[in-house]
Amino acid sequence: MSLVNPKQYIISARSNGYKDTAYAIAELVDNSIQAGANKAEVLLFEGSNRNVQEIAIIDNGSGMSRELLASALGFGESGRDKDIDGNVLNEDASVMGKFGMGLPNASVSQCKRVEVWSWQVNAEVNYSYLDVQEIIDGTYRDLPEPQEKKISMKLLDAAFDGILPESGTIVLWSNLDKLKWKRSVTLFEKSEFQIGRMYRRFISDGKCTVQFKVCDLNGNKKNNALFSNNNSFIRQSNDGFIRANDPLYLTAETSLHELPGLHPDESPTLFEESENFTIEIEYNNKIHTVSIRSSIARQELIEKILSEDSRSAGHSKWGKHCEANLGLSVMRSGRELELITNQFFDKRKGAEKERWIGLEIDIPPSLDEVFGVTNNKQHAHNLKDYSNNDFYDGSGKKLENIPEILDYLKSTGEDDTAILVSISKKIITAIDNLRKKLNGLNVTKKNSKLIETTDDDKVGIVVNAGFAKRDEVNTGRTMSQDANYEEYEKALVDKYGYNIEEAKYEKDKLQALKSRISVKYSQTSDHSFFEVENLQGITVLVINTEHQVYKDFISNMEDKDKLLFKVMLGAWARLEDETLVDTRKRQLEKARADWSAIIEDMFDEL
Repeated sequence: MSLVNPKQYIISARSNGYKDTAYAIAELVDNSIQAGANKAEVLLFEGSNRNVQEIAIIDNGSGMSRELLASALGFGESGRDKDIDGNVLNEDASVMGKFGMGLPNASVSQCKRVEVWSWQVNAEVNYSYLDVQEIIDGTYRDLPEPQEKKISMKLLDAAFDGILPESGTIVLWSNLDKLKWKRSVTLFEKSEFQIGRMYRRFISDGKCTVQFKVCDLNGNKKNNALFSNNNSFIRQSNDGFIRANDPLYLTAETSLHELPGLHPDESPTLFEESENFTIEIEYNNKIHTVSIRSSIARQELIEKILSEDSRSAGHSKWGKHCEANLGLSVMRSGRELELITNQFFDKRKGAEKERWIGLEIDIPPSLDEVFGVTNNKQHAHNLKDYSNNDFYDGSGKKLENIPEILDYLKSTGEDDTAILVSISKKIITAIDNLRKKLNGLNVTKKNSKLIETTDDDKVGIVVNAGFAKRDEVNTGRTMSQDANYEEYEKALVDKYGYNIEEAKYEKDKLQALKSRISVKYSQTSDHSFFEVENLQGITVLVINTEHQVYKDFISNMEDKDKLLFKVMLGAWARLEDETLVDTRKRQLEKARADWSAIIEDMFDEL
């Protein structure tokens, strides 16, 4: 009996966790860079309805031999040369890919058929393919043997302006049944920001370019097909070349709009470096280096942004760009794995001030197991904030400080956890240092009365309007009281960790909006996904960022979907608020907690 059922395996592989089409394309760009390519092209072939029908990723790398191509489409094959026993030759712990899942997994996550042409200098063009439907139908169980096959004319005409490089690889996706975005311009817009951030170092250093092109189904290029003004905070590329996107804002010539009022001898970057240090990690009897770098906005640039008639720097196109990059950027082999937004940084503050700081950690592939790097290179699951974790020794005594915790973990053989706790402490210290500097940064015009509304404020506005309508039927607990905004301000400081300045700003904003509901992010008291509190006539919807629903579902949503989902939670908040009978209210609270536990179990299974 076969160890793997091909039909069931290929069906499972199609839902392998790629966040979206941009990340799947990025997986193939990894292969191109690893093959020594200095250019990768992404060709989007449109049908008559303007929807993308096929996608080709083409590079000028070293290409693959017939033997290598024979295994490249196999799941679990590394795509690198091996000896007679199957051992990888010239193993290098610093390379981006080593899991052997990239090409087939990324491809079938978007399409049912993937075809590959590859050629080396002075060698014939070899061809192979993988067809999901043929595997499901049982047409074949083993990978087809590569054969010599000419590249189709439409690919020859479209790729590299009709001049095929001496060596390279073409991957063609067709029968695109799982694309997240169907239109070329949308696919490019969504990919530009993400791919530009992932490969910012390669792009900025001139090591590799990534260019999107739109063609008809015959391979004829469509000019200006990617131009759109929808993303006003991104400096759009008119030629389809992906611009670098540096969340530390220490790089010039990126997707950030040109900075206002720069002098010729002035630094062309929005931020300046705050800290840059390395940590030596001992693991498996070897020393490994982890680097941490941080940055903060330059006050003189903020002043120039404010001079552009924006009473709040955050409301400007530069501020919105920074908000979209808020988080901890995790780098590995020069490529970003992910931007962690649900750990370390406080999203409730991100809309106002924390967007003006940047933080990056660089980890080596040799520590993949420690950091929990996934085979699709999108996550470092074990990298998180351990400051709220309690640690106890063998006698049940709570360990109070980091040296004690690290010594105990090492003594019990939990070296991986000790490394993660130590790294977590270094990250938190770096963020604390940034926040101290941030307190002195002025991002609004003096005497400005402008209140910037975030998406969470919009949730409050919508739900508040619903409260008002429902008030005619049932006043509920919130609307039946006069709102005490001063008491709300005090609660922000005492309960939610705001400093006095931040709490006052939040209070003033809620009062200016005449809102009676506020969205906050914090670990809930009963570990439920969300809870509902009434603070002096103001309903507080508290979303638990540690719950699986938030980490695996909400954090991956589009902004508009997040807004809708939070409005739904707001409706539940209103349901609890209208319940004036205490026993019924306790039943609803228990139902909410039970539902949270059940859905977290299901997300664990996913």
